Amino acid sequence: MKITSEEIAKLAHVSRSTVSRVINNYPNVPDETRKKIMEIIEKYEYEPHSSARVLTGKANKNIVLCISDYNEGRKRWRGSESPFFMRLIAELVSAANQYGYVISVSVVSSKSDYSKLENMFLNKDVTAGIFIGFEFDFQMDTINQFIDKGFSMVVIDPGEGMKEADNVTGIYSEDEKAGYIATSFLLAQGHKRVAHLAGDSRLSARHRLEGYARAMEEAGMGRDESLIRHGNFESELAYKLALELLRDEKATAVYAANDTMAISAMRAAKDLGYRIPEDIAVIGCDYTPFFETVGYYLTSIKISVKTMADMAVKAALGLESSKTLYCQAEFKPGDTA
Repeated sequence: MKITSEEIAKLAHVSRSTVSRVINNYPNVPDETRKKIMEIIEKYEYEPHSSARVLTGKANKNIVLCISDYNEGRKRWRGSESPFFMRLIAELVSAANQYGYVISVSVVSSKSDYSKLENMFLNKDVTAGIFIGFEFDFQMDTINQFIDKGFSMVVIDPGEGMKEADNVTGIYSEDEKAGYIATSFLLAQGHKRVAHLAGDSRLSARHRLEGYARAMEEAGMGRDESLIRHGNFESELAYKLALELLRDEKATAVYAANDTMAISAMRAAKDLGYRIPEDIAVIGCDYTPFFETVGYYLTSIKISVKTMADMAVKAALGLESSKTLYCQAEFKPGDTA
């Protein structure tokens, strides 16, 4: 009889996280509870996906962070170099360290990289994998194959169609809400020509665009395609597009899908002789503290990287019972809007 950790928790009358603590041999479980759970595990011959080696004394303390560096147009996205991922790596390392684990990083840009990852799981080199940037259909096909193989996985902002299974947790950013909050704030200030520097074709970028469009439509502005440009999260492209949007007063405010593009919009506005925020208001997204150290106190939407990292590590170690988690979008005041 095949049994899941959730069913073990029900039989033992404990939480799923308590079952995970026993499987991972954490000390903070009462002896009586541990014994009851182990008896159920042995009775039903349950083998946890990534933690089976713990029960056989073959545990390691390594979690692999898998970062996609690939995009739909087969042009390098350079996601591994973005400020967002640099911060995420730092927070993951800190969160994992609290549990005595280490984070290794694997940048995935080709099919051979997937094969290397698969071997890491099969060879028990890692306890679990945390995946980010895997949003396109062909990537989700591989993610689902990994899920079917029983690998312990956490997928941050997955694309549509990810399978539900006991061995995978999905963490979702409130991207649509982020776009809605930013655009609504600009509209409430009286701006009627709010432009959007959108990202690429990734699901997160599409959702931020949807939030922007919803706010515009609710305000009776409708969706004006002349106010939308796809900067693909790239600084120089966003700068050129911002010049187009701001020249001849096409827009009086800009919501950018990340802080890097927001900084580019500020550069463009200043080069055109506009004052910020008096003439042009700018709001970014994925609040990046680094920009404050170089003098940019950007108004932004914060989706906490620390919270995301904490969620991901706990889920990877089986300490989080929910298989679907949400990272909230919050308004971050600044000097640019």
